[in-house]
Amino acid sequence: MNIYETLGLPEVINASGRMTKLGVSCISDPVAQAITQAGQQYVDIDRLYKAAGKRLAEWIHCDDACITASASSGIVLSIASLLCRDDLYKIQHLEETKQTSERREVLLLKGQNVDFGAPVDLMIETGGGIVKEVGYANRSQESDVIGAISERTLAIFFVKSHHCVQKNMLSAEAMIRLANRLNIPIVIDASAEEDLTKYVHMGADYVCYSGAKAICGPTAGFVACKRSFDAECIRMQYAGIGRAMKVGKETVMGLLKAVELYQNANGSHMNVTLEELSLFADKISRIPGLNAVIAADEAGRNIRRCKIRVHADEYGRSAKELMEALQAHSPQIYIRNHEVNLGILTIDPRPLRSAQELAIIEDALQDLKRGSTDR
Repeated sequence: MNIYETLGLPEVINASGRMTKLGVSCISDPVAQAITQAGQQYVDIDRLYKAAGKRLAEWIHCDDACITASASSGIVLSIASLLCRDDLYKIQHLEETKQTSERREVLLLKGQNVDFGAPVDLMIETGGGIVKEVGYANRSQESDVIGAISERTLAIFFVKSHHCVQKNMLSAEAMIRLANRLNIPIVIDASAEEDLTKYVHMGADYVCYSGAKAICGPTAGFVACKRSFDAECIRMQYAGIGRAMKVGKETVMGLLKAVELYQNANGSHMNVTLEELSLFADKISRIPGLNAVIAADEAGRNIRRCKIRVHADEYGRSAKELMEALQAHSPQIYIRNHEVNLGILTIDPRPLRSAQELAIIEDALQDLKRGSTDR
């Protein structure tokens, strides 16, 4: 029995992606064992944070890293550390520090000021920054960033995500290069990125990752740092605002095991092959009113998904109605829906536990087509 069913919650098939609202990902047995073993012992937490950061840094080839409760808390603590550095008084009096600090502006491309489940600007502001949007929603260039810099500039922030505008935007590499040239710290939100080394190697000062997305670890995150002092400043924030987002010993060790397995395997393991996904797309395209194709990731990652275009007049339901019917199905089926207004639903194979779940989705799409004629 699914453990969540003991609470009266239905089984869920996640074909939406490694989304926070669906529990992100499923951990492996070795990760679960590390969590259990860590939870049954005592440890000096401050020393654990430091030792774990150093071990993590060895695997991702950076100077040091700070483990956090999530990628979002990594953003908060990175900004707070830039504001307070290693000054304990400032750390413990963040509100006063904010009021008396002249340098608080964090430059953010307008096309990247998005809501990823919570507004990214709220994460920056929680850490003490003030967001200053630069460029336009449909275009950004170096002159936009340079023109926005002043004595009030604290940092540059870059979001690498499919949620952001992709067209006519400065790339992460271009922004890192510009920040380094101008000697301004740059923070990268790389929450769901699969390469844990490239942004630090490009020269980024802080790179925030989720531990539960590509890595398939527990709900956690970490900040990879170019310099050890920066990671130490982030860790010091646990004496201040970080106390509200502290990380338990079992989560730290579970994350370390997940990163070790991930790096040793040169990336994430897929339970559904591209061949199986392509076969699924062919079968779905035979259902009247549905047309399925394999599509590349919008943000340029090495991910292939199955996009299903819903022709409401022939299928008997609109894409939105189909999405809602799948979520009401037993088991509940969640499909990527950010293009639902365009009549498109997308199957993300990464969180699927087996190809059998594709077969369940196919059956549901067949049944809902038949059911639409009875309405």
